[in-house]
Amino acid sequence: MIYFFMLAILVGLIGVGVLALYVMDRVHKIEKQTVRAVPAGSASAASAAFGTTDPRFEGFGGQRLWELLTAPDGEVATPANAQIRHLYAQVLQRHVEEVFEEGTLDGRQGVRLPPAAVRIIKTSGGQVASWLPPAESHAIYEIGLERSVSSGNGFSALRTRLEKVCARLYEKAGIELMPQLFGHLLPGGGAGSAKQVLPAIGEPDLAAGVGAGAEERSGGSETVVEVIKKM
Repeated sequence: MIYFFMLAILVGLIGVGVLALYVMDRVHKIEKQTVRAVPAGSASAASAAFGTTDPRFEGFGGQRLWELLTAPDGEVATPANAQIRHLYAQVLQRHVEEVFEEGTLDGRQGVRLPPAAVRIIKTSGGQVASWLPPAESHAIYEIGLERSVSSGNGFSALRTRLEKVCARLYEKAGIELMPQLFGHLLPGGGAGSAKQVLPAIGEPDLAAGVGAGAEERSGGSETVVEVIKKM
């Protein structure tokens, strides 16, 4: 019995140690993201772009990039506003995915830490310092937390909440939100979701092929039956 209690205490200490290391790593990542996004001692608006190396974003980054995307047309002078918005669509998608995944992982570890205001998102041209409004960022994180303790049956309500938050973000940024863009984060949805799955451009419609094959096999079987009847 004594050995059992000693073993339980040892396992508990190991668990606490692992959790402490995880929390320290998360805090370190948040600090690193913040330092890379805004250098210490810099208060200018341009400093918010620190961390953006992709030249296609014209030096914009952080909250300044978000303000550029959400400002009324013509309020922020840049010749490539539409192009930047087009490029930012994938950055925004990845930002949402990372915040959600972070919340899910934290929920599994039993911790709750605020998501970093700025995230460094890798792009094909380098990286971009991406910023999201705190309200939406925290909402996505909380949905990720709840996803970690929810079963597939509870995904429907979470999916609805996530879609509403993302719809607000995309509307503010002036970017079209494609249906089921974040469906992979909360899979499921029954027959209605299945209708959204379409073959990619240039990809053969496998379902149609199967149906055609089935009809051919059915027709072949009837031919055999007719031959047998005539024998």
